[in-house]
Amino acid sequence: MVKLVAAAMVVVLLWAQGGLAQEAPDQTDGAALAEAMARNPDRFEAAMLDLVAGFGGPEGLTREGIGEHVALERAGARASAMRRMLAIDLDGDGAVVRVEMQIAQRAASAASRGRMERQFAATDADGDGIVSAAEIIAEGKAAALRALGSEEEALLLSVLTLDADGDGALTAKELRAAMVRLADAT
Repeated sequence: MVKLVAAAMVVVLLWAQGGLAQEAPDQTDGAALAEAMARNPDRFEAAMLDLVAGFGGPEGLTREGIGEHVALERAGARASAMRRMLAIDLDGDGAVVRVEMQIAQRAASAASRGRMERQFAATDADGDGIVSAAEIIAEGKAAALRALGSEEEALLLSVLTLDADGDGALTAKELRAAMVRLADAT
């Protein structure tokens, strides 16, 4: 709790001193960012440095870079969810009927059979025993949002408030400086 309060104080102090960008992106409140930073500072810093390097580069991480990261994470989750259903579409017609699922279950382990049943039932939104192409697509979209929801996206965007020079791009140097200020405050 002490670390959370200290981290929140650092964010408030940085904001008041102009150490945070004046134009805040769509974000969670500062407390959510402070909590994420304080919860496990080393892990937070490593994840954000990876994000800066992977989607920002030397000029720094921008809203666009975060948007690309979010889109890629969601696309992977969407593809994975859709692949699970399409892998048991034995006749390749774009839909999965219960008989196809039962055939696939015979080749699966006990744990996998139960998971397949649960996923089939969850994806078959209208309960007609057929997972249609539209239901597979809908499940893919839902999986994408479960993988990286709007609150997580807002939290990622809130790291841009650590952009000390206000140029709209968070650099590794700015992130490290914010983490040092956090460590000094705790």
